[in-house]
Amino acid sequence: MAKIKNKDFNVEMQIRAIELLNSSLTLPANPNTPIINFNFNISIESRADAVNKLVFVIVHIDIKNDDLSVFLGTLSVSCIFEIVNFEDVIKVEDDGKVNIPQQLIETLNIISISTTRGVMFSTFKGTFLHNAVLPIIDPKQFQVGGHVEHQRCVERFSGQSAVDR
Repeated sequence: MAKIKNKDFNVEMQIRAIELLNSSLTLPANPNTPIINFNFNISIESRADAVNKLVFVIVHIDIKNDDLSVFLGTLSVSCIFEIVNFEDVIKVEDDGKVNIPQQLIETLNIISISTTRGVMFSTFKGTFLHNAVLPIIDPKQFQVGGHVEHQRCVERFSGQSAVDR
């Protein structure tokens, strides 16, 4: 179990499950032409289950070619985290709105994006999306205020490895 200590809060958590919710491939019109440039449309949504002390981080990825003209595939992964000290860290208001500390949001997003990268590689291995490796992403792009909202960002990947860039 991981413990994250900060001057503002102290959280004890662990990954409970990783679930592949959806994946699809759309074969391009000319499958013999290699696709080396990919565009990733990434959205993250978070849900909380206070009764079971769980936070669900769902990462959705749409993959298109570089000029966004061809939809190539999609993948959705849910990372389920148990927050042992849920009541101390996450506040649930009377109207049911859940407030998760910004640092915890960032941590969960980092873990979920990295996990999704691995699931994506495993799922698309051996297909025309084999080289569509999700780039390193700044998790701060997915936050608004002090709570999680559905956000979108587009990351471009030029087909070069991290070493080449």
